[in-house]
Formats: sequence, structure tokens, C-alpha cells
Amino acid sequence: MENKTLGWLADEFVYYKRSNGYGYITGAYYLKKYVEFAERLAPDINIPTKETVAAFMDKYTSVQGSLYNLTAVIREFSRYLINRGYSEAYLIPAKRVSLPTPVKPYFFTEDEINIFFKACDNVNIIPNLKGRHLVIPAMYRVLYCCGLRCKEARTLSHKNVCLDKQYMDVMQSKGLKSRRVYISEELAEYLKNYDREINFLIPDRQTFFPNNGDKPYCAAMLTKNFHRIWYGAFTEKKDSGINIRPYDFRHHFVYANMNKWLREGKDFNTMLPYLMKYMGHSEVKNTLYYFHLIPDIYGAIIAKSLPLENLVPEVCDEEE
Repeated sequence: MENKTLGWLADEFVYYKRSNGYGYITGAYYLKKYVEFAERLAPDINIPTKETVAAFMDKYTSVQGSLYNLTAVIREFSRYLINRGYSEAYLIPAKRVSLPTPVKPYFFTEDEINIFFKACDNVNIIPNLKGRHLVIPAMYRVLYCCGLRCKEARTLSHKNVCLDKQYMDVMQSKGLKSRRVYISEELAEYLKNYDREINFLIPDRQTFFPNNGDKPYCAAMLTKNFHRIWYGAFTEKKDSGINIRPYDFRHHFVYANMNKWLREGKDFNTMLPYLMKYMGHSEVKNTLYYFHLIPDIYGAIIAKSLPLENLVPEVCDEEE
């Protein structure tokens, strides 16, 4: 067997994943971080060891989401090496790290949404950040109106957005899954104006929401600008202890749709499969995950049932 370095083997693993159709961007990021850390700690290392993996994981004990993700990546990398004959590669035991506790989502009021997007539309033009003042309000509107994952919005290709027919093709979002997302006429018209304006600055672009180099903005940019605009518009919320993220637009999308169904008297069992497909879930239970995080949906259900209250006969408790 060739005497390959840990970095070499990691590169081969990432190539293997991508040749099978996976983007593997986040996985490659965590694997690179581990390799750099492990090679500093043990320069002669060529496979994951218990010592280097444990030390690397210790760096992320306070960040549940990152710890869970990097654990899955390193475990998968070691399993790949073992199958190739590197039997001594350390395999992180199953359930070594628990699923992270879901972050409590923030649900926006209509006034907050209006104020936020007004602030978005007044983002300053910065010459060395070409088109940023156009990208920011457009990308956040897509998140709000369509409930996309943040990565899905950031990495949209220009060729996969058909505004005349009012749809966007989200390609290989999670695993190998792709889907077509239809949008409203109002959003399509807004994005047509955005498309014309950004084309003047970045002609023949490949990315629908491009940075200076016609590449997708990074996740940190999305979060950093969201916080800057949000707390600029709502200064009183800055030290409130409330955690708010661009991803909350996805939660809000479910919340708004469910309440809309209640108002219109639509059947949840009929509508849920449509919402499941629109959001890119493979099972209804993944969509229902958002349901249990909605704080006042049950209040809306109760309010909806009040007109029927007099039709239900009163039943006395046997102990009375």
C-alpha cells in the first residue's frame, strides 16, 4: 500500500464524494480543518487517530452544531479508509455525539418584516463590494417568500432561475436531491428588476446572487449582514438575548403557511405533502419538525374550532 499522507487521503476522499455527485462543501471544510490540526499535533500522521480526533473534537464542545457535523464527517472518512485497507483508522463510536438541541426559532411580526425590508432597501452602496446593495435585499426576499435553506439561496445558478415562467430549480441541495420551486408573480417581477440591475454591474454572470468574483457569497456574509440590518433597524433588540438568524425565515415560511391554511379552512393532511415537496423534504415527518416549534399554532386551531363549541354536548365528569 502506498505511503500517502493524511492530507492526500483526505483529498482523495473529497474527490470520491464529489465524483459521486455530492457537493461536499461543508464536509470538505471540516475535514480540512481536522487535517491541518492533526498534522500540527502529530506531523507523521497518515490516518485519523483517537488522540488527534479527540483533541480536535474538544475544540468544538461549546458549538453543538459544528461538533455534530464534524463528527459525522470524520467518522465517514475513517469508514472510507477502513474499506480501503487502512484498518487502524480510528472510527468514532456511534452516538459519541448527540444531535444538537434545536435553536428556538424567531417568528416575525408583519411590522417587523416591513421594517426589515425597508432597511434592506437602504443598504449603502460600497464600490469595492460590487452589487452588494442589490443582492442583499433580493436574497433575503427569496428566503422569506420561498422558505429556502440559506445555502440554496446563496448558491442559486443564474441559468436555473426562470422568471418568465416563475420558478427556480434548486439543484442537489441535500445529498443528490433537486427540486423546482415556483414563485409568486410579485416576487418574479421584483427579481426581474433585480436581474436587470445586477446585469449592468456583472454582465453574463453565472451566479444569481453573485459576489465580486461571480461566486456565491459565504454563509458568514449572509448572517453578518442580516444581523447588521436587523439590529440597525431594531436597536432595542440587540442585547435582548434573543437568538435570530436568516434561517428563521424558513421557520416563518412554515408558520405563515399553516396559519393561512387554518384561516382558509384547508385540510392539513391534504396540504402537508405539497409543503413537504416545496421545502425539499423526503418525508412528511421532516416538515412536521417545524410544526412542533411553532408556539401559537395550537391557539389558532382552538380559535378555529370556537364556532363549533355549541354543537358539542357537554359531558359531566363521573366524579362530580
